[in-house]
Amino acid sequence: MPNVRVLIWFDVEDFITPESDDALKGIIDALDFHKVKGTFKLVGEKLRVLKSRGREDIIEALRNHEVGYHTNYHSIHPTPADYLEGLSWEDGIREFVRREQSGFELVADTFGYTPSCYGQPGSSWAPQVYGALRDWQIPVYLDETNQIGLDEKPFWYCGIFNVLRLRSNTTRFDPQLGRDGLVQGLAKFDSLYERLRQAGGGLISIWYHPCEYSTYEFWDAVNFSNGNTPSSDEWITPKIKTKEQMQLELQCFRDYVGHIVSQPGVETLTASEAYNLYPDKSKDRMFTLEEIRGLVHSLQRGVTFAKLNDVVLSPAEIFYLAATTLGNATQKKGTFPTFVGLLGPTRRTSSNVYQCSLKSLKEACSWAKQFMDTTGRVPDAIPLPGGSVSPIDFFETTNHLLRSSDDITKIKDSGPIDIRDGKLLLEEQASDENAWGWIIFPKGFSAPNIMELAKLQTWSLKPAI
Repeated sequence: MPNVRVLIWFDVEDFITPESDDALKGIIDALDFHKVKGTFKLVGEKLRVLKSRGREDIIEALRNHEVGYHTNYHSIHPTPADYLEGLSWEDGIREFVRREQSGFELVADTFGYTPSCYGQPGSSWAPQVYGALRDWQIPVYLDETNQIGLDEKPFWYCGIFNVLRLRSNTTRFDPQLGRDGLVQGLAKFDSLYERLRQAGGGLISIWYHPCEYSTYEFWDAVNFSNGNTPSSDEWITPKIKTKEQMQLELQCFRDYVGHIVSQPGVETLTASEAYNLYPDKSKDRMFTLEEIRGLVHSLQRGVTFAKLNDVVLSPAEIFYLAATTLGNATQKKGTFPTFVGLLGPTRRTSSNVYQCSLKSLKEACSWAKQFMDTTGRVPDAIPLPGGSVSPIDFFETTNHLLRSSDDITKIKDSGPIDIRDGKLLLEEQASDENAWGWIIFPKGFSAPNIMELAKLQTWSLKPAI
């Protein structure tokens, strides 16, 4: 059985330089030579340009591989993080769909299926995008960036499977260095491959831009850096490599792939195959009262995800179970389902109620469950007599109550219940450290609103197994 999987993917984006088309074709030929399927994330405008240039040969060749989506215009300003920074969760989803849907539909219509994955241009990541991916039924977020991740392994976030921020589990060789770069790249791969084999297996992420093989400069860096917005008649062509140099580098890529697939226990995957390899086993899983109590018992040091045998639940999914258990006035025995892929709240609130009765708490649990069933997300605040409580404080309060009872079917009213302070530990996984350094961003760009929404959605974060 293979225990090291390798996902090889490409951001196909340079719609300015015709030579990048030939580099793309050369990459496809190299993969085909080794019978390896790649995942190609296409920019909408790049696909339009391929069609206008008559490159049906490339489009047909891509049909033997897997295509994802990589925004409509990539680096033409504003990029997703630019236009989503000032928007709420709901408004951001609508704005992303408004700007990006035509490219998504072009890719889907051209290839006859929904793109298997999405990834942001550069580091222009934003959490509102996940809402659109859910609507479009794109199941995988595939890229590499710093804003969100979990232990350098695949994870679930906003109900989407993520191959993102794998860091030490990514590798590549530098094609610009020719054979020397290949030798160095093979040594890096072998070291990572051996580490994962010794650890029992894992996923390696390898990515390229076809334009790396055709130009010495990135097409967007010479045109749109630091927020520049030149008109199309002012676009600059990056420095082009000779055909001989491009062929040398493409041969190095072919040799690189050949070395990878020759290693024992290696299997190459596309985005959709990786998705199928990491099924979320919480789907259709029913939980007993004792299991629910065990889940909340594991959260005594703070709110995070929890494991139950081969099942992993996000904080939001455990919150749903806790609210269901305490709020259900009729079902006190049997098993309960969770809400798989439940989103987090969309704005941060503070508690202004500090005690409540057991009756009020149970009624609030019933209200919260109904809200989650209706909206698909954790409420921003939970109403109680006299005010409201933040979801994290409410969750910690219900958890404490469930942990304190040996038999949660016999919890009795013994006086006022103190509202407890909660902490969502997973917020630490959303980080803007080195997150906004993409050369295309305007100078000094930052995105505090994006990062706040990212932290709120860590309610939905959990490892993929």
